[in-house]
Amino acid sequence: MHWRRLSELSLAHRQQARIFLLHEKGKVLRVWKTGLGDLPLGSESIQDPQAAADALRAAHPEVAEAWVLDPESFASGMAQIQSEASYETERDVFELFDFDQRMKMPGHAISPKRDLIWNAMPLRRIQRFVDKMLPQSCSFVLGVFDGDTLWASLLVQFEDKKIVAISTTDALPAEDVKDIVGRDQHPFFLSVVANTFRRPAFGWFVEKENFVQWMKASDEESKEEIFQKALMQQQATFDFSILIDRGITAFSPINPGEAAIAGQDREMNPRIRTPDPFENPPSAV
Repeated sequence: MHWRRLSELSLAHRQQARIFLLHEKGKVLRVWKTGLGDLPLGSESIQDPQAAADALRAAHPEVAEAWVLDPESFASGMAQIQSEASYETERDVFELFDFDQRMKMPGHAISPKRDLIWNAMPLRRIQRFVDKMLPQSCSFVLGVFDGDTLWASLLVQFEDKKIVAISTTDALPAEDVKDIVGRDQHPFFLSVVANTFRRPAFGWFVEKENFVQWMKASDEESKEEIFQKALMQQQATFDFSILIDRGITAFSPINPGEAAIAGQDREMNPRIRTPDPFENPPSAV
């Protein structure tokens, strides 16, 4: 159920209206909008694909995205991307490679600019956060709550700074999952994940309404605003206090300041506090 809900949200943008401009080395061939069909071509040639995409979306603010592409260049670029695929390449690594190469294709641009959301997480930000700030081995936890109900979840395991497994709470002991009632139980949630996978855990715990808004936001600036607002209104928590200094978050990489700190509503009850791997290390035998 959790997988299906996250997948539906991840694919929701594909159902939104878009406008497309096809060109051949700058000469406009066709312009059409979903639900409306072909539009007048206009007289200007395409010199800067990103500027053209931005202008196209500004002229049609009702659409979610504006695409500008050269079909021949795009087909050649996609063939090159697929030729790089191999069984040895990790899925997340290839997804980022695929996304980045598409954005670099000559004659291709999308407005607004966005980054890759993979399995309902900002993959590049999470990986950068882990790479620069966290232990070699750790777990990222996403918990989306609808009132007291855990509506969706995502558990991502890192080993040697690389993703090695992705799951939901189906991978946790059922008797523990049933005790996760409400977002204020996130410390217990983290402790269950940490004890199950034997890795320190950090995570984002958010109300469903805010998460849906974040997923549907079309650009990085809007996502950032939704994330920060949810933290400040205590409708979300980014809990990483057992791992690093509380001054930066993966979802808020640019000077989060008090917003991140305000989101920390961690309880001190030893029963639900996530084990600290750096506290009370075992004595040498």
